Amino acid sequence: MPNPVVTLATVAAIAAAAVGGLFYAFSTFVMRGLDRTGPDAAATAMRGINAEAQANAPFLMLFLGSALVALVVGIAALRQIRLPGSGWLLAGAVLALVPLVVTVAVNVPLNDRLAASLPWQEYHRIWTLWNHVRSVAPLIGSASMLIGVRLR
Repeated sequence: MPNPVVTLATVAAIAAAAVGGLFYAFSTFVMRGLDRTGPDAAATAMRGINAEAQANAPFLMLFLGSALVALVVGIAALRQIRLPGSGWLLAGAVLALVPLVVTVAVNVPLNDRLAASLPWQEYHRIWTLWNHVRSVAPLIGSASMLIGVRLR
């Protein structure tokens, strides 16, 4: 019978990798593509993207679901911290939660400021920097959880 923590950690690792990949694509070509259209067009398009992100059920299920599963894995790893691989699972779960924390603390407030006329160049620079964090953290978290699963 499969270990439920191993199963959840595997699901969390896959979901975290998907979230990291999604944000990576945004950082590496969507934001650059928007920037090429000029400040006004880029800001208008980004406001549309932000509105869609808030209402897009598949995106929200992946984004929020991955955070929820990572939270459960983190709690389980903490409760079983003496078992092999638990440190890796805990570290990976924490890193997989970074996109949600950064989104709430940085990206959404920036989106609100863009809607209230924050200049595109300032928005683009800060938003993309933090989006890189939202990309890298869950990818490293995914690898960490998979190491933890392997050690179980």
